[in-house]
Amino acid sequence: MTVVSIAAPKKMRELTVDGQAVRVLEGSTILDACRLLRIDTPTLCYGDTLTPVNVCRVCVVELEGARTRVLVDAGLSCRELLKRMALVDEDASALDAILITHEHTDHVAGLSVL
Repeated sequence: MTVVSIAAPKKMRELTVDGQAVRVLEGSTILDACRLLRIDTPTLCYGDTLTPVNVCRVCVVELEGARTRVLVDAGLSCRELLKRMALVDEDASALDAILITHEHTDHVAGLSVL
């Protein structure tokens, strides 16, 4: 018996990486696009036999024309979080998003002030 998928085909998406246009299947990562273009992109948490877990943040990219303020993890304490944000002249009310990598106290303790 042959099994045939009846799922809708994925669309191709075009993006530009370092001035080079590339087409990737919908759902691909920016890392996938870089690899198609043979752009060396260091990673720690990605491997061919691993599910990408996206926690090492070594392959962070800059989106041209975008100024999105994302806080990655909220730190050990409210006091320390606000102190560190003040050091880089960031206002908690100006954040667009908060990315919590996992729910350990050292990553979420400062959330109560945000």
